[in-house]
Formats: sequence, structure tokens, C-alpha cells
Amino acid sequence: MAETIKWNFVTQVLHGPSVSAAGSFDEVNAYDKFNIEIADTVTQAVNLVPADSISVLVINPKKPDKNLTYDLSGSDVALDGPHVLIGTGAVGLLGGATSLTFTNATGADAVIEILIGRNSTP
Repeated sequence: MAETIKWNFVTQVLHGPSVSAAGSFDEVNAYDKFNIEIADTVTQAVNLVPADSISVLVINPKKPDKNLTYDLSGSDVALDGPHVLIGTGAVGLLGGATSLTFTNATGADAVIEILIGRNSTP
């Protein structure tokens, strides 16, 4: 049975223009949502799913911080805000990763919320 994942965003410049969009994915038939707690100074691998099946990926740190990162092909990507990848084109920027390795150097424990919309029968 298909699941529907609705998404929307608004980004607005104070006293200036705004950009917004909304939509939904009806072609997903499964989703995964989990919270990962990573202690300070710890590096932790997190398994996602087969990358070809992901249509939506949200990586949302409870407290964004430039010292909370994940490794992407040998480069650290700062979680200084939520990372929202909508569509297989955006998810493809991960290069087919089936797991991400997070490093917490924030000085405190960190919680990262992850939501994945996927097709379990590609």
C-alpha cells in the first residue's frame, strides 16, 4: 500500500522576497523515522536503506551546530541546519550512500532526527 509524504517549505528574506514550494510523494510505500543520540566526541555510523530506493531524506539535528557533521565521500558536511533532500535527484547527491557516519564535536550530546521515504519494492 502506498504511503503519502507531504512536504512544504518557506524561506523568506526579512523585508524581501520569499521562496516557497509544496508537494507530496505518493510513490513511496515505506518510511523510516528514528532519533539517533550521539555522545560528545563520538563518531557513529547510521545505516539508512538501499540508496536507490530513497525518495525523501530529512536529517534534522535537534540543535544545529557546525561541529556536528557527517562524512560524505571523505568530506565533512556540517549539520548547521536541517538537511532536506526531496526527490531522487536530490537524494542522489549522497552518491548512493547506504549509511552515514556522524561525528559530534559540539561539547554536548547531540540528537539527530532522520526521516526516510522509500520504495521497498523497486
